[in-house]
Amino acid sequence: MAADGKDVTGGVAGLARNLVAQARENWRLLIGAGFVAAGIYSAIEISDRQGRFDLPSGYAVRMTCEADPEAVLWSGGCERIASDIARTDKPGFFELYRAFVGAHHRQIPSPETQRRFKGIPCEAGFNIETALRGTRYVFIPLRQHFATACTAAEVQAIEHELDERDRALLTIERAGLSHAALYAGALANLTEPIAILAAAIVVAALLIL
Repeated sequence: MAADGKDVTGGVAGLARNLVAQARENWRLLIGAGFVAAGIYSAIEISDRQGRFDLPSGYAVRMTCEADPEAVLWSGGCERIASDIARTDKPGFFELYRAFVGAHHRQIPSPETQRRFKGIPCEAGFNIETALRGTRYVFIPLRQHFATACTAAEVQAIEHELDERDRALLTIERAGLSHAALYAGALANLTEPIAILAAAIVVAALLIL
């Protein structure tokens, strides 16, 4: 029995030594796998928080454009997203992926819009309050995106970008707190340029060391 105990102990010790040797030999792979696991976990956690925020945001878009006796004061622009509000189908994975990209990884106004109107003189007598009056963009959460706008054309460009963002929020709202939405959001976070750059830096560091 004592010999058998020694054999078992020796076998466990040998296995432990082999594992340590393998870990030392493949430490780059292990560290890389750890970074990958941490990155995926973080992307899923962030996606969950984003989705829980997007549901009331999508609902707010829907409520803003509901029929109301006083809707004439703020319903301008609702006609452009009316078909999206009317949809009741469940979005697919790639539609959700595009929605998360549009809702969380697009700047408004976009860099393209900023470059397009940079240096263009402001219109004489332009007033942002007047330009937004009677539209759904007059509310404070949306109005902040027009802080630098001083021409009617720039206002219209930003309005169309907000329409795209709100279509994305409505898509996420239709999906609800589903696994498809969770994983689509995680993929959108992982394909963010900053995330890709961070992964490239980690891979380069591991190759150099």
